[in-house]
Amino acid sequence: MKTQVTFDQLKERISKRLSENRVSQGQGELGSVSIALARRATRTFRAHWTGFKIFYPNRTIVLHAVLKDGRFWVEGYISPDQASWILAFRDKPHPTRGSGGPRPDDQAAAPQSVEASLEMRQRWLERGVVTEEELIRMEDYDDPIEAVDGFFNYASLYVLKAIDASWSQFGYLPDPSIEWDEQDFSTASLPIDEAIDQGLKKSDIIWLTPDTSPGRPIPCWFVYTRDNRLFVLSGERQQIIPAAERVREVHVVTRWKGRDARLAEFDASVRPITARDPEEFKEAGELLINKRQSARGESDEILSRWMRECVILELTPMV
Repeated sequence: MKTQVTFDQLKERISKRLSENRVSQGQGELGSVSIALARRATRTFRAHWTGFKIFYPNRTIVLHAVLKDGRFWVEGYISPDQASWILAFRDKPHPTRGSGGPRPDDQAAAPQSVEASLEMRQRWLERGVVTEEELIRMEDYDDPIEAVDGFFNYASLYVLKAIDASWSQFGYLPDPSIEWDEQDFSTASLPIDEAIDQGLKKSDIIWLTPDTSPGRPIPCWFVYTRDNRLFVLSGERQQIIPAAERVREVHVVTRWKGRDARLAEFDASVRPITARDPEEFKEAGELLINKRQSARGESDEILSRWMRECVILELTPMV
C-alpha cells in the first residue's frame, strides 16, 4: 500500500526546489513565487470554449509563479488527497486564435454561430464569468511530489523562458497560512560555497565594488544570517554606496577580523530593498540594528531614519 505524502514532505520538496533554483526570499526583480495553504480551493477556467472547474474540499497547497506585469503565470494545486493540477496562463488571448478569437475548426461553422459565440464570450468577460486569460497548457499528477517538480518545470518553460529571465530574478513569498518555519527557511536558503560562508562568518567588514562605481572598493559592515542571507545598509554618513538603488552586481572581498588576511572573494547579485516595501525593509532593518549595537537612539527611531534616508541591499553570491 502506498504511503500518503504529508504536507511537511511537500513543504520540504518546495523548499529544496527553491534552493536548487536559487530563488531568494522576498519579492524578486521580475516576479515571485507565492506559497499558501488553502481550504476548499476552487479554480474555474476555460481551454478554448470548454469550461473546467477543479475543486479541493480538503487542505491544498497553492503555488503561484507570476511576473510582476502579470503577462505570464503558472498555478499549482498540490494535494495529497486527490489529483494535483498545474496550469500555465498568459494574460491576454491572442486576437486571432485560441480562446480569444475564432478557432481553426470555426471554418466549418456558420459565420453567425461564430459571431454569437464571440459575443457570448464578451458578455461573460464583462460579467466576470470568465477572465481575460488564455490557458497555455495544463497537466494533472497523481503523485503530489511530482506535481511540485512539475510546477517548477512549467514556471521555467512558460514564465521564465517567455521573457528570457532566470530564477535568480524571482523571489518567494510564503503566506502565513502555510506556516513556513525556520526549517523551511533553512532548506530553501541558497547553497553557498564553504569558503564564502566561512569568510562571511569570520569577517566584520566586507569590501564591495558595485557596478555603479567600479573604482575603489568600499568597506561596509553587514549582517549575515543563519539562513545564509547577506544584507548591507547604504545611506549612513560612514557607509554610502553610490547609486545604491541602481546597483545590480557587486564584487565582494572578505577579510579576517583583526587581521589583514583575505579570506574569500566573489561576485554577488544585488536586490535593493527600499521603504516602498515597508514590511520587508523593517524585517531586514531589524537584523541590521541588532548587528549595529553602536547605533544611537531607540530601534524605532533608527528604523524610521533609515527608511527615510537609506537603502538596504541583499547580496546573493553568484557561484
